[in-house]
Amino acid sequence: MSSAPDTGAPDAGVPVLSGRQHITKALIAALWTYGGRGTGLLWTASLIGQVGVGAYGQYAMAYAAGAILSAPLDNPFAVRAIRESEDRFVRERSLRVLIALAMIIPGLLLTPFSYIVWFGLVASGGEMIFSALKSRRLRDGHPDVVQRWDTIRQVSAVVLGGAYLYLAPDPSLTIASILFVIPYLVVAVLAVWTIRGDRPQFPGPPKIAAVLFGENLAVALYLQGDVLLLGFLTDSTTVGYYSIAVVCAWALAQVGAALGSTYHEKLRDGDGRVSSGPPMRHTVILAAAAGSVLFAAGFVALFLPVATEIAAAMMIMSLFVCLRVVIFVDTVILSMQRRDIVRSSAYAIVVVIKLAMVAGLVWAGAVGAAIATVIADIILLTVFTIALRRPVADPITTADPIAGGGTDDAVSQSDDEKGPTRR
Repeated sequence: MSSAPDTGAPDAGVPVLSGRQHITKALIAALWTYGGRGTGLLWTASLIGQVGVGAYGQYAMAYAAGAILSAPLDNPFAVRAIRESEDRFVRERSLRVLIALAMIIPGLLLTPFSYIVWFGLVASGGEMIFSALKSRRLRDGHPDVVQRWDTIRQVSAVVLGGAYLYLAPDPSLTIASILFVIPYLVVAVLAVWTIRGDRPQFPGPPKIAAVLFGENLAVALYLQGDVLLLGFLTDSTTVGYYSIAVVCAWALAQVGAALGSTYHEKLRDGDGRVSSGPPMRHTVILAAAAGSVLFAAGFVALFLPVATEIAAAMMIMSLFVCLRVVIFVDTVILSMQRRDIVRSSAYAIVVVIKLAMVAGLVWAGAVGAAIATVIADIILLTVFTIALRRPVADPITTADPIAGGGTDDAVSQSDDEKGPTRR
């Protein structure tokens, strides 16, 4: 498995992997993810220590603003990249790169005028164009390579920006941030080279693109809304306690996303049938192992000089880790079955329930928010499980509707009108 730059062509002669090999690739991918997250924490600490909390607040706001803009825009491309035909994949990837460039270039031009605007545009556009470059490897079922590239990019950025922060006599946030985004500019050059000669294409019918756009907005609220609401109803200390548990939980749960992505090719070739995805036994084993790690950490924290609220929240969130690993795998399968409306509707409904529970349990602080999060994921997993047991459409067509060949997405049909199940 090579980590050489993407040539834009699919892997040839990819060997069939055993279940154990799939788990190994998923674990390797997760380890690379954790390496990147650890480097990100060092960057955060460096910014706070060298340019101050206020400057870091500007950085965080810029990153958040950019993510709100780019994540929904990128989601239709990201979802379709793993399931569409080769021709559609390369054409949609071309437009994905062009949209990212349309964010990066104006962002660079705005550097002297507004930090939040320029950095938000460049960083989010950089992430989008990097995702486009990585999409070939992810499509071919190599999350370990994708996460390795992520970590290399992150480490390179932190080394460049961090060296300036510690070596400059009077470092500034703007110069540190410019150095931090240089790896994105290198990625942009590689991505433009990759799409040369590919005709851009919109990611599916407008209805499907709108669904995928809306889904990402709902997911963003699901991921961040509880933290914001808890901060509004309580105080920063309580939010800090809860955030520690949440960050640890999401990091551990990433192994589920990694496992699901190793089955992209098998699921695509198997028309999204559940039998083409990860065996339930493997998913449950990884879920239990990941959840046990957080529970053990929370239990140990009970005997350390830290707030009991943190330890309790971590132990409760260990259940969330178990649930989320399975949800990540189910999300991959539902995506391959083109059940985008099911996923987006589920998140849109459950996020309302989740936020209502956070508000109702606010008296319990971080522990109450953790309980609300676990209950919300139980509901979400139940919805996904029911959806996977229901009939879906006839075998997925890859015909181009513009050329007169069938529908672009099975999700354009009513869920009640689906054909035989793909389980």
